[in-house]
Amino acid sequence: MPVVNATEAKHMGNYARLVTLFIAFFAVACASEETGSATPIDGPETVSVDPDKTGFAERTPADSTAENALALEPGLYVAEGSDCRNPANAGYRVWTGRGLEGSATDDCTFEVVSVDGETYTGRQSCANTSDGNPSPVEITIEILEPSSFILTEADETVHLTLCPEGVAPAWVAEKLVDE
Repeated sequence: MPVVNATEAKHMGNYARLVTLFIAFFAVACASEETGSATPIDGPETVSVDPDKTGFAERTPADSTAENALALEPGLYVAEGSDCRNPANAGYRVWTGRGLEGSATDDCTFEVVSVDGETYTGRQSCANTSDGNPSPVEITIEILEPSSFILTEADETVHLTLCPEGVAPAWVAEKLVDE
């Protein structure tokens, strides 16, 4: 068994206190109402969607060109742990009712090619914001509920959750109005 001198013991104690503080800080940060998560937020910022009015259970491949063909609430969706007020470019998408826009895309249209339960696979075409050229891509969207989905794009998968109303930055509303 190794022998620990007083200096090493002091450093180990300091390390243990830092780890404990980090865990506590992380727990508080993850509990913030300004981050996307799969846990519903209680109170007036909760988004509620009536599945009977959205047709959540009634979508078919024939609906692929319809406005808001997926039963998702339009708005800002962020990866778990992302700040809704200032999301990182790679950590968000805006569902406009027609497509999923990111930091480098506008005017996106998602065309459903196949449906398996609540999993929609299709082609999305967007205008690239740097030069306006189209940027088609194949994506899969698995709807967990009208405010939460799993996106698979270019072999990367991310769980995205709708930010509460009034928390998203102003540019999100501009993307939604442009549609």
